[in-house]
Amino acid sequence: MDKLVFCHRQERGREAYIKPHRHECHELVFYEEGTRGVADIGDMEYGIAPASVLLARRGTVHGERHSGDGKVVFLGLESPNLTLGDGLWRDMGILRPLFRDIVREMKEQEWGYEGIISIRIREILVRLGQRNHKSQGSVQNLEYCRQYLEENCMQQVSVGELAEMCGYSRDRFRHLFAEKFGEFPRHYLMNLRLEGARRLLQTTDYTCTDIAQMCGFTDNCQMTKMMKKKYGMTPKELRGNKSAQI
Repeated sequence: MDKLVFCHRQERGREAYIKPHRHECHELVFYEEGTRGVADIGDMEYGIAPASVLLARRGTVHGERHSGDGKVVFLGLESPNLTLGDGLWRDMGILRPLFRDIVREMKEQEWGYEGIISIRIREILVRLGQRNHKSQGSVQNLEYCRQYLEENCMQQVSVGELAEMCGYSRDRFRHLFAEKFGEFPRHYLMNLRLEGARRLLQTTDYTCTDIAQMCGFTDNCQMTKMMKKKYGMTPKELRGNKSAQI
């Protein structure tokens, strides 16, 4: 039986910051109208939008940075049979009445309220599981997009067009890609370009300008900036250190 540990509904002001923390129970958070910002769950970062739901499992470090005024419902729960992983689900407005029912039942505490709350929690978890099941059908499309990036990383690639290929909005695609591969598409693409440029620097005599153009960078300045950020070396330094396998 799912059991509620705590239940709160609070306002989150613009620029509100919830420092990273963890719980001895699972936490569900529902972001209501107006709520925007960023949620950090473990090593992942997710964009917060109205009607999003966050799940942080027991012991997972999570925090929030808000950029818009809004209200938040957060629940602590014990769920012995929880199979969902940490994450954030978007466009889950269908769950709004269930969260509000839980808040109301907890406030009024009429006879049988604990049973009703348990049922509502179970329905929320089932709905999130249904969304995961639907998303599984997109895995092959995501794999195809990843392969497309690897094969065309030296070309101009549009994240919007990749999202359309998968049947998702641009924002939804970005987060699904990050959940699957650990990086947002743009970061993944940039790392592919950097690795390709590094190999060319260390195995050919092409100029830095030529390599920047061949690998899809705007110019040599952008390539230099990104290489210093990733490798701690300029292109010339990388070229002079051909034994470096970074």
